[in-house]
Amino acid sequence: MKQLILKSNAKINLSLEILGKRSDGFHNINSFFIPIDLSDTLEFAPSTKFQLLTISPQTNIPLNENTIFKIIKLIQNKYKINIEQINITLRKKIPIGAGLGGGSSNAATTLLALNEIYNLMLPEPELINLAQSVGSDVPFFLFNKPAIVQGKGEIIQSVHFPFDFHIVLVYPLMQISTKFAYSLVPNEHEKKPTDYFKILDKIKSINDFRTYFANDFESLLFPHYPILKEIKDKLYVAGAKFASLSGSGSTCFGIFDHPVEQQYFPKLFPDFLVFVSKPLNIM
Repeated sequence: MKQLILKSNAKINLSLEILGKRSDGFHNINSFFIPIDLSDTLEFAPSTKFQLLTISPQTNIPLNENTIFKIIKLIQNKYKINIEQINITLRKKIPIGAGLGGGSSNAATTLLALNEIYNLMLPEPELINLAQSVGSDVPFFLFNKPAIVQGKGEIIQSVHFPFDFHIVLVYPLMQISTKFAYSLVPNEHEKKPTDYFKILDKIKSINDFRTYFANDFESLLFPHYPILKEIKDKLYVAGAKFASLSGSGSTCFGIFDHPVEQQYFPKLFPDFLVFVSKPLNIM
């Protein structure tokens, strides 16, 4: 077995619509995902016994809830691989419960790594099915391209996205569980999806994002967590062309048309974690 060191990147939701509840208990969404360069690092090395080590400033996730372990067990049971031969180290930088897809990205990266390490040669539809069984956002990270994401996350349509920008991410040191966020959606909630493909034809610059993009979770979560709206408003005051909650929270991001001063935003949000990032695989 060879050693692999892979980046496991985050994402933001430029826009997110909750369309309605499905018969399986999940909600259909219509969202615009952008991969970003904030990332964890995953190291896969030969070993005489299985080990999964997480190096993180945050509280460690219980093994049975860890998306990496879920993928490993799934692949082990289905394809009879010998996990005793692998040592995995996760160096965590993406905050947990932040709406940035860190756990989903870790799962997708692990799936791609195991496919290579064990020469499984799994076709794309099989990779997508495996990814989806672990989490709704996981399939997106197999491709890592700007995409319109629908269904419960399994319908992914990559899009041409010719806009470059700089991103400031503000994580208010609190987790919001996806389950809690969706529990706030009224049972009778139904919404028709916006046609983001048509909108992309209308957008001329990042100045137009504020006109066309929004996150439905803001109206649900801001009353419970007023600090999130305060962060968003502060990002606009600081010059963001567009600011929003990412996913079901708790990170808010601001989009800027110029490189940002690295020291300014940590001073503006001294009690929170602040990251400066860039979109991946655009243009």
